[in-house]
Formats: sequence, C-alpha cells, structure tokens
Amino acid sequence: MTQITGVAGRAHHLELGMFGANGTSTALSKAPERWRPTWENNRDLVLAAEAAGLDFHIPFARWKGYGGESDPLGVTLDPIAWAAGLLAVTKRITLFTTIHVPFTHPIVAAKHMASLDHIGPGRVGINIVSGWSSDEAEMFGIEQREHDQRYEYTREWLDVMLKLWTRDKPFHHEGRFFNLRGATGAPKPQSGKITLMSAGASAAGRTFAVNHCDQLFTILVSLEACRDEIGKVMEAAQRAGRRVDVYTAACIVCRPSRKEAEEYYERISRDMADEPAIDNILRLLGLDCRSFSPEFLAMFRSRFAASHGHYPIVGTPIDVAEELRRIRDIGVRGLALCFIDYAAELPYFRDEVLPRLVDMGVRRPG
Repeated sequence: MTQITGVAGRAHHLELGMFGANGTSTALSKAPERWRPTWENNRDLVLAAEAAGLDFHIPFARWKGYGGESDPLGVTLDPIAWAAGLLAVTKRITLFTTIHVPFTHPIVAAKHMASLDHIGPGRVGINIVSGWSSDEAEMFGIEQREHDQRYEYTREWLDVMLKLWTRDKPFHHEGRFFNLRGATGAPKPQSGKITLMSAGASAAGRTFAVNHCDQLFTILVSLEACRDEIGKVMEAAQRAGRRVDVYTAACIVCRPSRKEAEEYYERISRDMADEPAIDNILRLLGLDCRSFSPEFLAMFRSRFAASHGHYPIVGTPIDVAEELRRIRDIGVRGLALCFIDYAAELPYFRDEVLPRLVDMGVRRPG
C-alpha cells in the first residue's frame, strides 16, 4: 500500500520558489513589461529557477480574469498540464499544481496527480483551494457553498482521493457530498510523496490544513501578524500530533539603489494600477472569503496592484536579503516569489540576493 507523506526532515532554511508565472504574473497593473505566460516563457523560467537552486513553483488556477483594461489572469495556462510539461523537462525542482476542488471530481484529480508523480517522482505537490470566487462558480453553473461548508466538502473530497491512492480493491463511499460505487484508481502515485498544501487564511482554512495537509499557504500581512499565525498553526499541529509548515508569498522589487526600487514599485502599484480590475477582485474577496478584513482590503489596495495582495519587499539586494532573513526568523518555511517580469528580474535576484542569503545562513550553499 502506498504511503502518502509530506516534505519533512529538511534543515531549517528558507525554501524559495516562485508563484503564478503560468498567468500574467500577480500584478493587477497595466505595466507593458508585465509577464507574458507563454509555454516557452514558463519552460525557460522554471529551468532557470532550477539552475539557480530554487526549490518549488506554485501556479494559479483561474478560469476568468478580473476585467479592467489589462484583464489580469485572463490568460492562464492550465496548472495540471503546466506541471506535467515542466516535470518532464526538470530534474530537481518541486512543481505544485493548484486544484479548485469544486470544479474537479476527486476521481479525476487522483488520476491526474498520480500520473504527475510518474512523470516527476517525488517532486509533485497539490495546492488545494476550496473555492472562493463566486463569478467562477456561476460560470461553471455551481452553487457557491457557505464558507465553512467549503472546507467540509474539501475534507471529504480529499478523503476520496487518498482512498483511491491507497486502496487496491474497489470501494464504496457514502458521504455527505459524494456517493460512489465501486470506486478504484490506477496508477497509484509512484513515489508515495505527494505534498499536500492548502491555501487559506481563515480559521476554517487553518483547521483544515493543520488536520489534513503538510503545508499551509497564507497571506503575509505583516511580520507580526504572520508570527502570530505561525504560532497558532504550530500549537494546533502539535496538539494533533502533526507537522505543518507555513508558506507564504512576497512581491520582490530589487534594484541597485533603494530609490530606483521604490520609484519602480510606485509606478507599478499606483501610476499603472488597473483600478477597475482591482475593484473587481476586492469586491469578490469581500463577498466570497474570510481571509481579509475590510480594513486590510482598504489599507493595502496598492498591494493588489503590484502583486495580488502579497507582501512587498522593495529595495537593494542587501535590503531584500535582510527582509528575507526576518521572514525566515518568524518561522516561515517557504516563500514564493512574485516578480513583475520574472525573466528580467530573476537573474539579478539570483546573482545579488541568493549569495547573500547563503552568507547569512538563510539558505544552504549550492
């Protein structure tokens, strides 16, 4: 019987990866240089990230853009097909896929993920999203469930998938949301190491991740708030006899001078902001999830223009390295990096920031 486990036992360094390059970056900005999510660009980027020593990449799952002039995320490569192609051309980096569980039956998801693990054994992760966007639910013709009920549905969805991975004989499943007869799935995951991540910042999202996943992906509002969140996760995981690592994301604007970095961030997040698109995502977040308070949505509007609400790290290579050290020190295990233009900005980050992180003991050599 295959045993499904998560990543464990690694030395305490800050794992670094990338986030969202299968779409038009995380920026809700009209900047003409923003990332173009072609297959060739994604392939070349992930190969470069692997060569640079980065650890993982997490894609978006999105079927509908946010409108406005630039329609952010109106174009996204399918995250499962994306992961399959990239697993085939890489050798070390972990490739997550992102699955919105209301739109994907667990029997289908189980086969997809097992197949990915045959392409890249031991390098596959699932970013499990319980569904938050009412406009996409309407597009699929699916009724949006009440917030906490979405996690109850996801819990049963995951239970079915785990049974398909671990049971050799057909089984019946009678639950609240699924009634399956003679369910079976093959192939099984080859490596037995498919990492389970859940994205959520609400109390229900945290509880689901602590009880069922290896990693919780949450929003970094501030270092103090994230330290408190990590403390709650660690305490709850300890009570449950489990280990759960906390991952988050940050927008990186790194330039030779602090003035240059700050002026560029100002241009992206204010001068070039796609205001109608930002209004749309704030409306959806306010209506459909509990990850953000109204105060956060109002106060951090510029963060959505630059990076979908993620934490900004703006400055020189020394500034960026020091902030990454502080993020590691509050207990964050993994940080997904967002750039306006990944291909143009990753080489400078690789050459100027990564060596400093090694010297500071934040990253392992090599």
